[in-house]
This record gives sequence, structure tokens and C-alpha cells, in this order.
Amino acid sequence: MLIAAISVAAGLLGGCARPQARGKVQELGITKGPALLRVYRDRAAVMWETEIEGSCKLYYGRRGEAERCVESKPERASYEIKEKGKETIKKTAYIHKVWIENLEAGELYEYRVTGPQIESAAYELRTAPADTNRVRFVVYGDTRTHPETHRKLVEQMIRKKPDFVVHVGDLATSGNKYEQWGPQHFEVMKGLAENVPVYIAKGNHEGDNGNYEKLLIPPGEGNSFGFDYGPAHYFCLDNYTKGKEAKELVDQIVRDAAGSDAEWKFVIFHIPSLNLGHHWSAWGHPDALPSFARAGVDFVLAGHSHQYERFRPIEPPKGAEGSYVTYITTGGGGAPLHEIKPSEYHAYAKSTNEFCLFDIQGDRLTMDVIDIKGEVIDRLRLTKSGPYRPGGGRLNKEYIDSAVPMDEIQQVQKANLNKQN
Repeated sequence: MLIAAISVAAGLLGGCARPQARGKVQELGITKGPALLRVYRDRAAVMWETEIEGSCKLYYGRRGEAERCVESKPERASYEIKEKGKETIKKTAYIHKVWIENLEAGELYEYRVTGPQIESAAYELRTAPADTNRVRFVVYGDTRTHPETHRKLVEQMIRKKPDFVVHVGDLATSGNKYEQWGPQHFEVMKGLAENVPVYIAKGNHEGDNGNYEKLLIPPGEGNSFGFDYGPAHYFCLDNYTKGKEAKELVDQIVRDAAGSDAEWKFVIFHIPSLNLGHHWSAWGHPDALPSFARAGVDFVLAGHSHQYERFRPIEPPKGAEGSYVTYITTGGGGAPLHEIKPSEYHAYAKSTNEFCLFDIQGDRLTMDVIDIKGEVIDRLRLTKSGPYRPGGGRLNKEYIDSAVPMDEIQQVQKANLNKQN
């Protein structure tokens, strides 16, 4: 797992008196969250926001035994709310982020937050199991601007009971405006993010003033990170923030993928390497597509363009050993929809609000793409058999037979770049 360390306020153990037993309570004093940021086998990161200054305590433990606690050291966030024809309102919020440590893999834990004039309901989280061949998860993105649309998708997700959710970025119209994070993200995610971790790849609308990092990056971790769950490995990359060339970021993905022996390997970032319509993105060209194939990546999911498109699998470079990679744009989370350019390279494409639901059991993978009405608009079934073979791949023959040659699709990428210029 690749984790870039950053310096943020950390939670500290200590000073935890045994909490009094309480029944179910209404949220008191918590203005954002609680939300699970990242959950691994032995620890979990939780965030919440208050408008009351001072530390809080998060109590946790097995169901009915939430007696251990961690104390927060909140980070101050000052911002202004400007409304036309009204006076500017200055506000201050306090962001709390803590790690719950020393957990056991695959176990269910209960947690709740308390503090001066602060009390949360009791929520549950489950750590990633140490040994399982099954996983069920959602991937989607570009949820900014229309929270009512996003909320309808979240309600569909809750019904599907995923182990976790992956977001490909763009959570707020302007992430530099702190006041947008509540109505466009945290309020919409209520009922899901308290109990299910949401792993996020930073998008261009998250802004560059640090709000994204303050709210969503756990202490000691960075914007790009990897994690494992069951038969799959995931790498979420920040391919928006300035400071690194695309080739350097592609190499980072390759190192991560090469270091995993997971049956299925997923790469998630915001700006697509392959996209037909609106942005015509070709991020990482000419290195990305051949490098991902050589590294054994199975899926690359991105957003940025507000549409759904699944490409036919892309062959490895001629004469090279590699995987047949499936590229997906899943940007229909709530932002204004974009027009798609129909192409022979698409397996399926539609301008619609949607999310991708993956269900993996060992060497069998199912992906259903679900729209705002709960209907399946695209379905993919893949199987793998035998060890990896040079010049072949492990996917079922029918899928491989539909593949697009690498040199041909790279010409499409080159044409996309010309459209941008």
C-alpha cells in the first residue's frame, strides 16, 4: 500500500472515563458527519464537525461494549457566507478527525461521539476481513451541484448494502467555498457514510485552498492511497493537484499495482485516460494505457465528464505481457449531464445519473450500473481462469475477443488531445 503522509491534527488516547449507558439519541451539536473516511483491517478513521470549540471523545467497542475511547484535537476552519442583498456572515467550524486503533479484522464495532453540548447516535462500522474471497462495493462520482439528484442515488446505494463506496471526485461545485460541503456532500450522505467508508479521489472542483484535505484526509495519510479488501486491490490517485507530472503519477500507479498479488486490481482517479465526449480527456497519454496493462490492472474508473461510458477491453501492447484493461467513466452522480460521442469503442454509453455496483466472488466479477430509478442499464460478467499467460490474459475468451488493439486506441487518445488544443 502506498500512503503519502501529511501533517494534520491527530486524535489522542487518554482521559476516557467509562461512558454512561444511553439509548438512541438525536444528533446534538454535530454539524457534519460523523463519517467513515477510511477503514482497514485493524483501524478506522472517523471525522465529524462541530460549531462548538473544544475536544470530543469517540467511544467505541463491540456492540453494547463501547467503553474504549479516543479524544479529538479539532482543527479550526473560518469562513464567510455571502448572500446577495444580505450582510456577510462570518462563521467558525471545528473539524475532528481521529483513528480508532487496535481493531480486529472482519469485526463489527459500535461507536458514538460525545463532548460539551455534543452527543451523537450510536453507529456501526465493520473492519475489512483478513480472509475473504467476496466483496461488494460502489463506484461513482461528480456529485456536485444537484444534491437532490445525488440523494436519490445514495438511497439506491443504501438498499444495495455495499462494503464500501469509492468516489471518483467532484463533491462540491466550488470546494474552496466551505459552506458548500455541508449541503452538497455531508448532508446528502447521511444514512450511508456513518456506517460505510467512502474512499475519495480528489477532483478538480474540490479546489486548492485545503478544505478537501481538512475535511476528508485522515491524520497521517495523503490524497493518494491504496487498500485491499478480499480478492481486490484498489489505488485511489489524486491526478488533479499540481506538483507532479502525469508520467510520475502513472509510475506511482504501476509500482502500487505491481506490488499487489490481488486477483482483481482497480485504479481510481478523477480525470480520465480515455473519454469520448465533453472533456475528451486522455490523461497520461502516451504512457498510461500501456503501463496499466503491463502492471496487470483490470479496471480504471474515472469521472470528470458527467456521463457513463464503458469501453471495450484494451489489449496489452503488441508483443508485451499484460492485462486486458476495462476503462469506465462514471460521472453521473448529480452534476449537469454531458453529451456522449457514440463510438465503436464503447461497450455501452449513456448520458444519465448512475453508479457502478461491483460484486466479486473469487475469480468471478459482476458489475451492474444502476440509474436513479434503481434500474440496471449496463451489466458486465467476467471470469478468470488459470495463471496469467504472456500475450493472453486470464479473462474469459468472449470478453477478450471483443478487445481493441492498443495502438488503435492510442490514436483515439491522440485525437482527443488535438480536440482539447
